[in-house]
Amino acid sequence: MRLFRIYVDGALFYHPQLSKLAVTEAKVEEDAENIDSLTLSAPYNHPYLHSIKPMASVIICKKGNETVFEGRALDDGSDFYNTHTWTCESALSYLKDSQQPPYNYKGSLRGLFEYFITEHNKSVEERKRFTVGEVTVVDNNDYIAYSCSDYSMTMDAIREKLINTHGGYLRLRYTADGKVLDYLADFTEASLQKVEYGKNLTDVKITFDHTERVTALIPLGAKIKTTDEEGNEVETDERVTIEAANDGKNYVFDEDAVKEIGWIWATEVWDDVTLSSNLLRKAKARISELAKGITSMELTIVDESDTGADIADIHARQYVYCSSPPHGIDGRYLCIQRTRDYLNPSGNTITIGASGIRLTAISAKQNQNLSTLEQDILGQTEKIENIFGKVEDITTAKMYRTELVVEGTSIFRDKGQQSILRCRVLSWDKEITDTLLASAFCWHRKSGNAETDADWDGLHKGMKSVTISTEDVLDNASFYCEVTI
Repeated sequence: MRLFRIYVDGALFYHPQLSKLAVTEAKVEEDAENIDSLTLSAPYNHPYLHSIKPMASVIICKKGNETVFEGRALDDGSDFYNTHTWTCESALSYLKDSQQPPYNYKGSLRGLFEYFITEHNKSVEERKRFTVGEVTVVDNNDYIAYSCSDYSMTMDAIREKLINTHGGYLRLRYTADGKVLDYLADFTEASLQKVEYGKNLTDVKITFDHTERVTALIPLGAKIKTTDEEGNEVETDERVTIEAANDGKNYVFDEDAVKEIGWIWATEVWDDVTLSSNLLRKAKARISELAKGITSMELTIVDESDTGADIADIHARQYVYCSSPPHGIDGRYLCIQRTRDYLNPSGNTITIGASGIRLTAISAKQNQNLSTLEQDILGQTEKIENIFGKVEDITTAKMYRTELVVEGTSIFRDKGQQSILRCRVLSWDKEITDTLLASAFCWHRKSGNAETDADWDGLHKGMKSVTISTEDVLDNASFYCEVTI
């Protein structure tokens, strides 16, 4: 079993087998879209209580040999029993410590990201520096032009000039050579664990947020440039619009959403888009997302790695296969947030983003049975000893596992896109895909049309990998592979 430990400035602060180094809380909040955090509490008699210096000490949490958190404490508080609690933020917050000087940049998107990190590294100490890793976010022209006449915080500069205009996520990796910072269009890592109703899923909360819904969008592109009397190219205050490519209209809208909730307007700016046709394409894709609102699912789970099973943890920034038929959950979803209580795993949760999820009709019919089962499971997870017994059953039932590997994008936004899906079969940590015949693999599609799905399934038997295109998806579809061993 991989033990969880905490180090402060290189010295051991917590070890589960040393009673003198006890803590009362160690909870990590992972967030794919923000900075990770750690809540750490220790009793009044902890021998190194005063060794944590807010904003100065480096706090590292390890599980086995893996670093699961590195950062600094923001504050130090105590309660009635003199238990001290620190709120900590991950090393990604170091990007808030530096300022970007005024700049005028022209070049590739990766080049701008590297420029920001280089300027950051120049002005901070060694422990706060990053190495640029993967950059998978792309610009259609592979050329951007940005300038700023004021000083700006590095984190703000990255968000305003890169993430807000081109999308994507920042991912911090802890390696033997230091901290590596990636800028990714999407995450590609898939969890080896599955979350399944009746096995390791103990609670479900589905949230539909309609407050951010938009039904009509006015898109604006780059500022239009012209030539002055002296022949110099100058930038005007006017921006590219979609009127030339959209029958004279400067907006796009979702007809079904307008009928449902009326006209709700918004404006978005794409500073890098110079053609009306490209701007129209981006606007159509964007309004289809804005019209749906935000749907998220919080799942309370039993993580097999907490019980000594030799399997990797579930983390934020991973795609996780989740299945709960009564809730209409079936597919591989991005884990947006992960709450990890290392002292009390029974309360661990993951939050997955699923904009297309809807409750199935069967959930109402099975409500009574579902409530009963949830109470039974929750009762079993109140004590950590019961979790060990529960996951022992899971371990027996999951001798073999499958992993779906996506080569390409997981969400199609434009026509003509395609991805390759590969099914890997593992017996715990050993892959056995090559030892199986292709006839053992049978791919399935779920699109809501049983007849066409059956035809698609029949054409995709006996394949270890399949190519999926927009023609296979139509409106919305999920895919999985069934393996007979």
